[in-house]
Amino acid sequence: MDWLEKIKEDLKRANIITMSAYGTSYRYIVNPLSSGVPEICPEALWGCAYEIAKAADIKRANKIIAPEAMGIHIAAAVSMVTGLPFVVARKMSYKLPGEIEVVKRTGYAESKLYINHVFPGDKVIIIDSIIATGGTISSLVKKLEANGIEVVDIVVVIDRTELGGVERVMKETGKTVKTLVKTAIKDREVQVF
Repeated sequence: MDWLEKIKEDLKRANIITMSAYGTSYRYIVNPLSSGVPEICPEALWGCAYEIAKAADIKRANKIIAPEAMGIHIAAAVSMVTGLPFVVARKMSYKLPGEIEVVKRTGYAESKLYINHVFPGDKVIIIDSIIATGGTISSLVKKLEANGIEVVDIVVVIDRTELGGVERVMKETGKTVKTLVKTAIKDREVQVF
């Protein structure tokens, strides 16, 4: 069964909206997995979990990390399929002992994420719903590895190829990002290939 077919079909019908922030504009793909609109169907979520579990180096990892917000549901599904616990890189600090602060710079903003309950020696898989400019993942990898945490794999459902995020992560961290579906916005449509 092609678990990803539903995701591909949703992407082909997705709306594209333009948002402006910090003096620049950015085109968003509005679909269930990357934005939660209109709703996330269980088949697509199951398909993501199944395909990520096949693609990721699960046996080497002891935790999953997902950035808030749209990576959370996918990481939860992968956690249930693999038995690996997952940690959310949150937008809010809890100021707990050992909290790791990550400054992330994307193509349209700079902000912070906070990670708790990962420790030197942990081996993690980063999972997210979409990679665009690569700023979030690149920042996570650098900060985790600076704190003695090994990033054994990175898997993302949707790759916005025209924005070069996969290449940026490789250039800045030396890490390969595995993606399940490649897309690009051309004119006012999402191309899936």
